[in-house]
Amino acid sequence: MSTERRPRALSSRQGKGQGPETATGSRAIKFGLIGSLAGTMAMDLVMVAESLIIGEPVDGFVALIGSVVGGGVLVGVVAHLLMGSLLGLLFGTAIYKVRFLNIESMRKGVWLGVLAGLVTIPLGCVPVAIVTGVPIIEMVSFSFVPHLVWGAVLGVVAGYAMHSGLRSAEVPASHC
Repeated sequence: MSTERRPRALSSRQGKGQGPETATGSRAIKFGLIGSLAGTMAMDLVMVAESLIIGEPVDGFVALIGSVVGGGVLVGVVAHLLMGSLLGLLFGTAIYKVRFLNIESMRKGVWLGVLAGLVTIPLGCVPVAIVTGVPIIEMVSFSFVPHLVWGAVLGVVAGYAMHSGLRSAEVPASHC
């Protein structure tokens, strides 16, 4: 048995030739953005389905948002995607910078995503309801499921990216 010390495997946050701030941090932010964009698109599809079920125009929500920011449906779609992108960047930064939010498994990624979706309801829907004059209960009831879908998609993408990223950043013991 050798008393020689083996070189330590790279940490889960550090790739070869990379400092701890670049390896997983940029990955978390990038996949937070990608997951949020995918989640926003999935959310919009759920809102279209909800609108069809209740007999409302399918572009009602984005038209409402567009009218608030001074445009039509297209402006509403772009504003919604931009807001989703911003939230994805915040999510990606949080899962990297806040230690207890670090994603070690797909399950934790999904739970954190769904939690983020729940947080966006009072932070996003309530102010939009107030600005547009839509009753808060109506806005929240319409957007509850879509925000959970947004969060679930965000969490799946971030969870996959971070979980597979942790595995690929580690050096197997046999290579040490």
